[in-house]
Amino acid sequence: MSNWELLTTVIGSPQAELVASFLRGEGIPVQFRSHVPPSVYPLTVNGLAEVRVLVPAVDLDRAREVLAAFRMGEEDDHGDRPPC
Repeated sequence: MSNWELLTTVIGSPQAELVASFLRGEGIPVQFRSHVPPSVYPLTVNGLAEVRVLVPAVDLDRAREVLAAFRMGEEDDHGDRPPC
């Protein structure tokens, strides 16, 4: 079983899914941890909407690089820019 490490914390499941999609596209598994179950009525009071994005410890350094590129809007190896 893998040890999972915190990569980042985002607000809401849509942001978490966007980050996860980018990481999974690079072959990095992702798990989420949140204080509240998903809902059609998102809660944003007092950090309740925070979603912790976790990756396997062995992939943490690579995931940080991928996340940094995602946030900077850098092109990937195919010349594509991330959708953000």
